[in-house]
Amino acid sequence: MAWSMSFEHDAEHDVVTANFTDCILATDEDVFRWRREVEAQFAKFNGRVDLLINLDGLVVRHTAGRTFGKERREVLERNTHRSFRYGGDDMTRMFISTSGAINGAAVNHFATREAALAALLAERDALRKRGFTPFTSNYRSTKL
Repeated sequence: MAWSMSFEHDAEHDVVTANFTDCILATDEDVFRWRREVEAQFAKFNGRVDLLINLDGLVVRHTAGRTFGKERREVLERNTHRSFRYGGDDMTRMFISTSGAINGAAVNHFATREAALAALLAERDALRKRGFTPFTSNYRSTKL
């Protein structure tokens, strides 16, 4: 299969799920390509979103790990309110955890989408109980 990604809005939970296919990040150039394409996906949503990231299909090699950590943090800060991850291989999960610690990005990794979604919804609920009004997405579907 060829490198691809899709970001789909789940209207019921007002969350975007990112899926990757054969996105192998082995060089800084791969990371910069990943960032450009991820930013293009986020542009569809007209503002920051809550994000679930399916790490299956996204592979971060040690040769791209440091650059990925920095780029990942910047992309998430610019485009998300919160993000939760699931799936992925051992090496990619290690880079996510390490870069989170180094760059101050949330790790929030879970075994399944259901567990990641439950954690995201629990965080929203906790904010609501403390008197914060959780955002609503600016997503506007172009499908009628």
